[in-house]
Amino acid sequence: MIEFPKAQSVRKRLQDKAQEQKAVLVLSIASVLLMTVFLNQWLVRGPDQTLANGANRGVASFEPSSFAKDVKWEHDLAKRMATEKSAMAASLAEAPTLRDELVFGYLEGKYGMKLAQGRIESLEFIDAQAGEHPMAIEDKAGFLRKYSEAFGMNYAEVSVASNAAGEQVYSLIDSSKQIIGKAQFVTDDQGRVQAINFGH
Repeated sequence: MIEFPKAQSVRKRLQDKAQEQKAVLVLSIASVLLMTVFLNQWLVRGPDQTLANGANRGVASFEPSSFAKDVKWEHDLAKRMATEKSAMAASLAEAPTLRDELVFGYLEGKYGMKLAQGRIESLEFIDAQAGEHPMAIEDKAGFLRKYSEAFGMNYAEVSVASNAAGEQVYSLIDSSKQIIGKAQFVTDDQGRVQAINFGH
């Protein structure tokens, strides 16, 4: 009788066990993949859709009776809203001011506003990181006249005080022909306004 070494039989058992574990792992992964495919198909088609039921339903199918009901409901809603227009207008919190129209309308929200004592002290271009470019204000005097109330200064006239490359300064003159402040436009090399500073 030949006796096999005990260490060799233990090694053989460990190899067999490792192969069994690999086989179980491969079968587990395959079953998970198979279940995933079937679950995906079931979710895409819908649990209530069978072959007989799904064959006659198209993308653009609708029921005419419910469509007519929806149209009638929309018309009724539009009529009600038209009669309640005054109530809807009253529900607005606050009408936009001239300052709001300046900052968010004309300047498109591209400029940050610095206030001092209720007046605009400066407007500075802030959207450089977003890829935006500063605005080119062609008629600066007209711009200052139009938004004088928004700037918080009571001036009636605007005149050019100095005009240099990259900077234009305008005098703000009240109705008694007194200079009450200055507006300085800082521009880039293409004439676009980087900042507007107001001073006394």
